[in-house]
Amino acid sequence: MVIVALLWAICFPFIAIGLPDAPPLLFAALRAFLAGGLLVLVCIALRLQGTYQLNPRSLLHLGLIGLSYTALGFGGMFLGAGHLSPGLATVLAGTQPLIAAAIAAIWLGETLKAKGIAGLVTGFLGVALLSWPGFGGNNDGYLLGVTWVLMAAIGTAIGNILLKNEAGGSIAAPMAIQLLFGGGILLLASAIAGEHWSVNWTVRFTGSLLILSALATAAMIFLWFGLLARAPLNQLNIFSFLTPVFGLLIGFLFFSERLQLIQALGILIVVCGIALMQGSRAIQVSVAEAGDER
Repeated sequence: MVIVALLWAICFPFIAIGLPDAPPLLFAALRAFLAGGLLVLVCIALRLQGTYQLNPRSLLHLGLIGLSYTALGFGGMFLGAGHLSPGLATVLAGTQPLIAAAIAAIWLGETLKAKGIAGLVTGFLGVALLSWPGFGGNNDGYLLGVTWVLMAAIGTAIGNILLKNEAGGSIAAPMAIQLLFGGGILLLASAIAGEHWSVNWTVRFTGSLLILSALATAAMIFLWFGLLARAPLNQLNIFSFLTPVFGLLIGFLFFSERLQLIQALGILIVVCGIALMQGSRAIQVSVAEAGDER
């Protein structure tokens, strides 16, 4: 999960690098298509193309994952990036585990105990402290930016619930299918929005697209989907609070950015929140889900 969080963290800088060269929805669609294509190649290389059984029910399920996790999640992330200050965008994106926890209690039977609630709230407070110096920047399109980022958080949360229901068995094939579904929806949204389908295929854009597709999407979602079959969603999802932590550390180590005292405190609080969420005393899962994880 630490590796998954690190792969999540590299999304934000590489989206910012590539956005000047392509419209946001088209950029998001290209990311989804390329990542899906890479997972298709994994299936072929491992000779797994015939092991995943498609039927109308599974196609509908994967279509819903593509709509929520990929189309809404990616689209909201790309569209909201230019409208909000980094701090506000980070905090809004950090609501995803909170939204997922509320849905998981109803849909998956994952009920948070007092220790789990404390861990989730503690982790979110840590993210708020991490993001504090980033408030007060560019918020010209405040309401639109909030809408897009919250849409991404809600879409990702619903997608994670659906992914949890699908977890177990083949990984590459269903994830390739849902990414291609989501990419198609994003391409349609790009056409409806009237985006000009012109891309400047600079070294900068091509490099950012390859890294976003191969590492921050294909590799990340392969690991994430595999882990969902092994542990409760909330216990894994809280690690997403590490995403801004890694973002800060990357800036500190490679871009000479300063790490403020309040941010260092936020990192410690995030780690405490993750630690509180671990263990059986944090989450009560349904009998069916506990059996699946075993």
